[in-house]
Amino acid sequence: MKSPRSFTHVDTWVFDLDNTLYPHHVNLWQQVDARIGEFVCNWLNVTPEEARKIQKDYYQRFGTTMRGMMTLHGVSADDYLAYVHKIDHSPLEPNPQLGKPSQSCRGES
Repeated sequence: MKSPRSFTHVDTWVFDLDNTLYPHHVNLWQQVDARIGEFVCNWLNVTPEEARKIQKDYYQRFGTTMRGMMTLHGVSADDYLAYVHKIDHSPLEPNPQLGKPSQSCRGES
């Protein structure tokens, strides 16, 4: 039997944000989606309509718009992610219950 890997050296856990942890109605993902379109528009110097087509094409062909932008246009993942995740978090309300499961992460798999 394989022994579990230790993650005791990990001091920060990151959880998926795409409408998984937070309610859909706060529109976080919609903001990110709009920022992706803006990034494509600005980087490629195309209209918003053309950027939307490119965004969806890259998503289909590469699995993510970011991968398409990196592969075809040399975009830095850090630059892309910094831009598209600069959104308004003010619609989020404190949810103490949300933190309880993450406190039980012991650093083992």
